[in-house]
Amino acid sequence: MKRIFIFAGLAIILLVLMVSGCRYFMNQEWLNQRRIELLETALAPKTAEAAAYDWAEAIKTRNGAWQYALMDEQLREQYLPQFEESNWVTGFSSPWVEQYTVSREAEEISDVKFKIKFDWYTSDGYEYSNFAYLTVSKFDTGPEDEKWLITYLDFSYDPGNEE
Repeated sequence: MKRIFIFAGLAIILLVLMVSGCRYFMNQEWLNQRRIELLETALAPKTAEAAAYDWAEAIKTRNGAWQYALMDEQLREQYLPQFEESNWVTGFSSPWVEQYTVSREAEEISDVKFKIKFDWYTSDGYEYSNFAYLTVSKFDTGPEDEKWLITYLDFSYDPGNEE
């Protein structure tokens, strides 16, 4: 009889520990997600130009998390598998982007189109240039929280996207 109480007590203790552990990890996941949301809100571009330049810099630094943060929900859904597959590091170690030029191409009511020229280099020097075409759209999230996100993107790391 004493053994049954001991085993029952141990089972209850293990159950409590398991439930507590699950709650801890679920809370940690929620806290991490909340931290990411707040960072994305704080760093959201306030102008169309800032969004285009930030995205170009994110390509240059190979930062997929930054690229993802600059996209609207539709593009995020489209590109998420690629970012996760590459562990959020994009592009290549060689060639790499040495410089880029951002050109404002057209503007509509709350959309601005940009063309970005990337110059790629290797240890031997200049390799090739290619272009990205993107549309940045204004999102009003309140009177002081205007942000601009990429809503259209045509870009490839391959040199085939040349002008």
